[in-house]
Amino acid sequence: MQKLIKTIYKLINITRKISVSAVIFFFFVSSSHSADVKNIIFAVPFYTPGTSAGLVLNDIIIFKEKEQKYNSNINTFFMYTAKKQTVAGIMPKLYFDAGNYLFESRLIYSNFKRKFYGIGNNSSEESEEDYVKRSHGIYLGLSKKIFKDISFGLQYDFSDTTMQDLDGNGQLRFYNNDGLLSGVGATLSFDTRDSNIYPEAGCLLDFSYLLYNKNIGSDFNYSSVNVDFRNYIGLYGHEILFSYQIFAGFISGNAPVQSLCAVGGQNFLRGFYSGRYIDNIVAAVQPEIKFKISKKIDIAVFTGIGNVYKNLESIYLDKLKIASGAGIRIRTKDSPRINFRIDYALSNESKEIYFTLMEAF
Repeated sequence: MQKLIKTIYKLINITRKISVSAVIFFFFVSSSHSADVKNIIFAVPFYTPGTSAGLVLNDIIIFKEKEQKYNSNINTFFMYTAKKQTVAGIMPKLYFDAGNYLFESRLIYSNFKRKFYGIGNNSSEESEEDYVKRSHGIYLGLSKKIFKDISFGLQYDFSDTTMQDLDGNGQLRFYNNDGLLSGVGATLSFDTRDSNIYPEAGCLLDFSYLLYNKNIGSDFNYSSVNVDFRNYIGLYGHEILFSYQIFAGFISGNAPVQSLCAVGGQNFLRGFYSGRYIDNIVAAVQPEIKFKISKKIDIAVFTGIGNVYKNLESIYLDKLKIASGAGIRIRTKDSPRINFRIDYALSNESKEIYFTLMEAF
């Protein structure tokens, strides 16, 4: 296991010195003259009191062989702040053999300040405490199409996480969160979308199961189940696009804080701080409407409704978390359409603004 950790550290160091996306891109694409290639690089400065000034760099390469329906992509990102906090990673998603196989991976390094409010849907902002999450990990998934629109796959997830600079009087001192996570599982998906980058028709139903166990090197024993449904409906000749996502996640067993189900962030219940509420179960629905303003610009209006729960018996609908907002989509590439996304969202607790590429779902 120590050799594996050292190997991962070496790979992470490489990502900080050279463009890993360029290496993988060369390996998978440069030898093929039939690949339709798009490449987008963008940088966004930011500032928060906890992190100070920072910069996000993002490089996304998208390509597709002529006989494939969906686009492969390689997403490389790097975030750095004046306080020397870093998040870096590379996430390839590669279709091959005429789209019959899909390989997915994530290689992530994080040394970044985060906030913890406690566990449960009644956690108070007054209990907020800061910590530094330091982790590195890798995810591997390989799936095969078994019927026309149905794919089955296997997956493996590994990470080593520690929480540092804890508040000596905070709640986190009562939890055991440091250690190795090692999990194996399976995926099953039904996908009729017309595009995996910017879908305008069809639906996706994805089921994922992961088992973390000490017999496969994990310091924690628990299981994770996610069910994700997305539907896309074009109206008035696709001048209006209505889409929605229904998501449910379940954790069973002795999971560390950083693995619990959560709401918030740029893709899930926008308007809440990422990880503002965490617990064993999460359930949410996210509708969104996009209106075409011009060839290059769309306006989006969205909302998110959901909550986290300790167990099935505690699920109730009278105190749901709600966040809503609007945004601008600026088309940067065609075939497939790739948008630069600016979203402003608010909840009853906070206001958030997001600058990123690609859609929320």
